[in-house]
Amino acid sequence: MNVSDMRFPRQLEADGSAETIRRELMARTTKLWTGSKIDVPVITLSEPLKMALQKARLQGRIRYGFEPIFEKLASEKRGIANVRRQTDAPYGDRISRLLLFSNDGAERFYRHIEQALQAHAPRLLGCFLDIDGGALGHLITGKEGVIKIVMAEHKDVVSGVLRALVVIPLSKDLHRR
Repeated sequence: MNVSDMRFPRQLEADGSAETIRRELMARTTKLWTGSKIDVPVITLSEPLKMALQKARLQGRIRYGFEPIFEKLASEKRGIANVRRQTDAPYGDRISRLLLFSNDGAERFYRHIEQALQAHAPRLLGCFLDIDGGALGHLITGKEGVIKIVMAEHKDVVSGVLRALVVIPLSKDLHRR
């Protein structure tokens, strides 16, 4: 998974924020596990990121739990394969899903994540959240509980979460009234 080569959602490319986000994601990376072949961005949980994730949860655009996420990804992959067979148009070549996972998983958990990231590239971007599963569970549900993995399921939500990683000033034209 090479973030520098990934194509971001069109809205991030269009508004010029993709490169800023790309630099932020590449600034701090780690291997998923000791024998991992890929590096993933490490994200620190900020207030804007918390708000973006909570908003996505309220919109019903956050899926959590290992099995529901990977079943959804497999279903979408079959759908994309069908579309590609019917048309020549590139489909599914941009990041449209964002996988966020806690820092307290077992090696086996991270190996499975690595397999999923490779199987669903380039549309799936995975990021290591610098929080534990208890904190992620509370953030997503507002209750006590452990959630170690979440997926943002829509390109608009993915864009919003990625924008929350960096402070992107609005253009001067937008500030005028």
